[in-house]
Amino acid sequence: MKSPNLFVFSLLFSFQLFAQGQSSITKNIKIPQSNGFSFTTYDAGVNSELSEIGTAFFMNKYLILSNKKRGFSTVSIDPKTNTPNHNLFCVEFDKNGNLSRPVIFSKLLDSDGNEGSVTFSTDEKTIYLTRSKEDNSKQFSLYKATLDLEAKGFWKDIQPLAINGNYSIETPFMGPKGQKIYFSSDMKGGFGGYDLYSAEVMTDGTLTNVTNLGPTVNSAKDEKYPYVTGDNRYLYYSSNGHETFGGYDIFRVSSVNNEFINRSNLGETINTNNDEIAFTFSYQNKGYISSNRKADKSDFDIYKFELVVLEQNFNAVVEENKTKTVLPNATVVVKNEFGDIIKTLKSDNNGKFGLKMDPLVDYTIETTKEGYEPNTHYFKPNGNSLDYTGKIDLSQLKAKVTDSAIEIENIYFDFNKVTLKKESELSLNKILGVLRDNPEMKISINAHSDSKGKSDYNMVLSEKRAQSTYNYLINNGISKDRLAYKGYGKSQLKFKCNGNCTEEQESQNRRVEFIIKK
Repeated sequence: MKSPNLFVFSLLFSFQLFAQGQSSITKNIKIPQSNGFSFTTYDAGVNSELSEIGTAFFMNKYLILSNKKRGFSTVSIDPKTNTPNHNLFCVEFDKNGNLSRPVIFSKLLDSDGNEGSVTFSTDEKTIYLTRSKEDNSKQFSLYKATLDLEAKGFWKDIQPLAINGNYSIETPFMGPKGQKIYFSSDMKGGFGGYDLYSAEVMTDGTLTNVTNLGPTVNSAKDEKYPYVTGDNRYLYYSSNGHETFGGYDIFRVSSVNNEFINRSNLGETINTNNDEIAFTFSYQNKGYISSNRKADKSDFDIYKFELVVLEQNFNAVVEENKTKTVLPNATVVVKNEFGDIIKTLKSDNNGKFGLKMDPLVDYTIETTKEGYEPNTHYFKPNGNSLDYTGKIDLSQLKAKVTDSAIEIENIYFDFNKVTLKKESELSLNKILGVLRDNPEMKISINAHSDSKGKSDYNMVLSEKRAQSTYNYLINNGISKDRLAYKGYGKSQLKFKCNGNCTEEQESQNRRVEFIIKK
């Protein structure tokens, strides 16, 4: 059974005035009680009075570890702990995720010691299995075996892998493309306890280039049970060393440019103050997890889960940073942590925009507007609220002065009116600044219309708009002797499209020019 891709999915930054930033790791961490992931868990139907732990999918079966005697299976006893060892079973699952009919997976792979987690190559012809060591039942070694195609159901060439050593290798998981295998180990050189590692898979199935997954993933305590989604973007795993509710919790990190970022606890609807391990998806937003959450037992049970992703609403207003004047028609480009463009939109007449976001995703919000410096914010919708509000401040660029003109962004008027929009007053303030800095400068204000409508009407409208601009400058201290104005209607179009101009072309036809008089 192949694991599906998840659509939910991140750079660790904070968004100026309204971001919920990633907390630093301290003993007094406050974990979001609701982060937009809502899990519902159910008994998977295969649990006993002893222990069951999920491990891997194989040929449309789910493999589990159990220390209960079932059918003709035998359960050995660890002489040092006096507890039953785990055996590897395969179980069937129905369309609702219920597990049933566990049978021993392979007698050839069954050892006298404790069986650990397994994983398979992408073609399911190679198994990677873990077994406890004879001289230390608390340490595991990693083996591989090959499926005997002539004797269906049998495995051959069981051999230990060269990466084994005087340490434990546990909970292996094959990456979605079969090029990497992930596992947990307490080998020297880690961050403490058990860390997660990856190793490259060679063509003959052996492993090389063992690499620690780094401090975002690993802690001073233990990390185990890696699970990578089919799109290779997310790593889920268990940790008891990061910000947990207690014991092992399930975390997720994003893989961006070969680095892991954006560690997130999956929240209280899946994690408890006990241990949650062996997280895996079986279908989109459905899967299995193992936990010892029951108050009356310390052994693990397998639970099936269903995940509902709660959309989170983000609403913001774009403003000029000094006067706090709202800025309509700003372009907003929203990207996720992988650089995918999620949405492109415009701020409305009140400078506002809104969008829906997925939880646990780091977003980049790039805001641009003609005449203003581009601005980039980073935002993560992760916290106790599903609704966020905020402000994006843009800083004006200075006017550009050439030998012949003062160049600024377009001047906007209300539709079919001569009244200046508030945002255009900000633009005209740039003209004021240039004229005040250059007291000998004189300019002509030339207003133009688009290609729509009758010529006579457009000529009158543009004349009045030029006069409105002229009046604004005079009312703000510029002498009449330095100013002239004229409306040109649609007699000097930038784009002559024979009635087929785009709105972008028409917006450039509608313009006010400030020509320097020699």
